[in-house]
Amino acid sequence: MISSQLNFAVQTYPVKAPDEEYFFEGAEKLLELWFCSSKQEGAKSLRDIPRAEIDAMLDVARCKILHSKTNKYIDSYVLSESSLFISDNRVILKTCGTTRLLAALPVLMQLAGSYASLDLVQSVYYSRKNFLRPDLQPNLHRNFDAEVEYLDSFFEDGHAYCLGSLKQDRWYLYTFHRKVQYPANKQPDHTLEILMSDLDEEVLHKFTRKFAKDGHDCFMRAGIDKILPAGVDVHDELFDPCGYSMNAYINDTDQYATIHVTPEKEFSFASFETNQDLVCLYSQTRKVLQCFRPNKILMTVFANDISMKGKDAQQQLWDRELPGYRRTNVQFVRLETETLVYAHFVRKVTRDLSSSSDEDDGERSD
Repeated sequence: MISSQLNFAVQTYPVKAPDEEYFFEGAEKLLELWFCSSKQEGAKSLRDIPRAEIDAMLDVARCKILHSKTNKYIDSYVLSESSLFISDNRVILKTCGTTRLLAALPVLMQLAGSYASLDLVQSVYYSRKNFLRPDLQPNLHRNFDAEVEYLDSFFEDGHAYCLGSLKQDRWYLYTFHRKVQYPANKQPDHTLEILMSDLDEEVLHKFTRKFAKDGHDCFMRAGIDKILPAGVDVHDELFDPCGYSMNAYINDTDQYATIHVTPEKEFSFASFETNQDLVCLYSQTRKVLQCFRPNKILMTVFANDISMKGKDAQQQLWDRELPGYRRTNVQFVRLETETLVYAHFVRKVTRDLSSSSDEDDGERSD
């Protein structure tokens, strides 16, 4: 068993000196792992991993579980820093702030083998936007080159990408895929992620304790209820004094949606991610933007070859502008097992806010 007795306290916000300006990095690090077994029989479910072991793994990443919900296909956890989803053979761990997400990777791999007999990592997706303050991150996460080197120490023949202009917000991606002897039946699969920054000031106060009394109150009054498909099961958290996290899943499926909001004006950020297939992803994107009204948007859509919903969303993202926004960049990438469309937008009615952050990631700084 992995010891959970670690000598640090999980903190939602970083400690600062009295004369240091307060800052919180809202942009998340996102790790998605798909597991399989080297044997044709005997594999179990990742959901068999005991809660105490999950807590210990999150201690390593420096975050903790606030509450959880479950259905027949997926376990959903709202964390002190973002979200965790666990299904039979997939883990999605998304953390913000100064968390050490990749430090949890070997722990996850060991738990999958020990409790689920899933001894092989079939696919890896690690991604993040460039940080506003990379200097405040743990050493491993201060630049993408270091993250790639670390991931390469576990996976042979991984692939690394930087999408977007080096003079603007950009997005980093690491992927790995293993050809396995006993492939699972292929199902349609896609993921939409919307990363929003410099949110409208009229929106920010809605994600504070001064505006709403708790997560559900915020969910309804901020208009998030209008974003999600009907019939989803939701659990959320409104932080004190501000900040909001929400997980949702569609019953009788492993489809999910998650939202995270950092509402401080100086570094405002919000993210939306889903793999749902009940409603048009392009229409859902417009609802998300109407809710948060960001000045800058970074969007990605993954889709495998048999996901018609994902392919349609990719085509619309490639062909169409978003109302009220100017597209500054769009790229198409064919990955090992799926395709990816990336796009960056800035609001038309305001000054061009596409300037880069301080991060150079071994390339260039602006």
